[in-house]
Amino acid sequence: MEDRIVKLKGLELENFKNVKYGKIDFKEDRETGKISNILGIYGQNGSGKTSVINALYLFRMVISGQKLNPNFCNFISCEKNSAALGFEFRIIDKGETYRVFYKFELRKTYKSGAFPDDLSMEYNEMLDLSENIGNNVEYNKVTDINNNSEMNLEKDKVLGMDEHRIISVHDDKDITVEVFREKLSYSKWEENQWRKSITIVDYDMDDEDYTFRPIKNYREAANSTDKKVGLGIAKGLSQENSTSFIFSPKTFSLLLTSFAKTSPENSKILAILRNFAIFNIFVIQNDELGAITSNRMIPLSFMLENKKVNMRGNIGLNLFGLSVIDMDKLETVKKILEQINVVLNTLVPKLKIEIKNYGKETLSNSKEAFKVELLSVRNGRKIPLKYESDGIKKIISILSVLIGMYNNENILVAVDELDAGIFEYLLGEILEILSKSAKGQLIFTSHNLRALEKLNKELVVFTTTNENNRYISLNNAKVGNNLRDFYYRGIMLGGQKEDLYDETNKYEINYAFRKAWMLGNGNS
Repeated sequence: MEDRIVKLKGLELENFKNVKYGKIDFKEDRETGKISNILGIYGQNGSGKTSVINALYLFRMVISGQKLNPNFCNFISCEKNSAALGFEFRIIDKGETYRVFYKFELRKTYKSGAFPDDLSMEYNEMLDLSENIGNNVEYNKVTDINNNSEMNLEKDKVLGMDEHRIISVHDDKDITVEVFREKLSYSKWEENQWRKSITIVDYDMDDEDYTFRPIKNYREAANSTDKKVGLGIAKGLSQENSTSFIFSPKTFSLLLTSFAKTSPENSKILAILRNFAIFNIFVIQNDELGAITSNRMIPLSFMLENKKVNMRGNIGLNLFGLSVIDMDKLETVKKILEQINVVLNTLVPKLKIEIKNYGKETLSNSKEAFKVELLSVRNGRKIPLKYESDGIKKIISILSVLIGMYNNENILVAVDELDAGIFEYLLGEILEILSKSAKGQLIFTSHNLRALEKLNKELVVFTTTNENNRYISLNNAKVGNNLRDFYYRGIMLGGQKEDLYDETNKYEINYAFRKAWMLGNGNS
């Protein structure tokens, strides 16, 4: 066991997309305290599965101190002005155990600042406009948060509503999003009980008296005029740049150095949580996987560790044509392929992936680069990877981080639609192995129910039709029950705390197909 372990214990969503309220917990063994390493999310289309993946992506951006794209305002439920996300982590550091809670709230605002009271009516009218006037609604392609090329997946990407697209309204171009409340607190396990929760930072952008509370902690951090001014500037910058206040570079640095002298545990928890988010969380969203299905490119999410260096991130390579990459990236891709080929050959027998180097090319900045292409190799026959199935390309894309998650207990991987394109028997085998042997954590959404035959009931949550209680575990499912059959019975017969399926009628569907054809051909 490592000296330091960080695990996600639970998360809460409020007014986030189509989830008015939902809470999910990783199960904890009462005897050992071990937190489960797999969580599958199942439910009908449009029921809030992807919202969990989006929430983790947003958490990673906020904790990393990154600027939030204005289009993130579409994560907020359309009839609400704000949304809240809460996360609970379990941290073990050199024998000491902590429960850490972090919650932040987003709200829609003008780019120049929050809405004043006299504009609230106008703002609500704009929200109504976005719902009711279809002609004013346009669908924009997802773009990189750093305004780089849409094809470049080496940077983090934005995923908004409706999976691959983000809804915007012409009149709302000046609307953005800001993190206006944050609270970071923890509780320590001592003498066989959780001690009283201690608040590190409680931030409210609208608090005019103190930059943050508790006042004691604020005074520790602002113990000089320069630091007090610095915190004030950091507050203004976080509002202007749509970043977290606590984890913006300036605030984080001030808090870390100040608390290190007066409250070492505060400083330690801040550092551990931020490092975990930046280096150990991998979120695979549908925009990345959409690049595969459209045959544009393959994003390689990777995690490589050795005695000299630890490398994590994404590298995007073209599928349709050659990629031009520098020497460092070429060497990294070679290491990634060497790593994943070991496992790939056991998942898809006799298959391995190679990179073909077509020679050097000089870039516009005079640096040397290489033209390369990924090849699929079976029984000595080589073909461009673009001709392989979407399922194989999907496995290749995420395999490196799954290897990392299997071997490193501090890795959290979240994958939307894990089952897409993957043979269901193979999917079941992979999930069974990960649930029994993986050290890290995996959160995934899926429509394929094969996994329900392989996973313990405590490793799966289901979406409901109740937007005020969006996620539940199944009642009365016993060890040995076929969870797949049990879920079907819950859909058809009920018996759960909430309805699992918004009922559809096959006769109505049949009639609707015929009626739509008649309408489309001018017949009423």
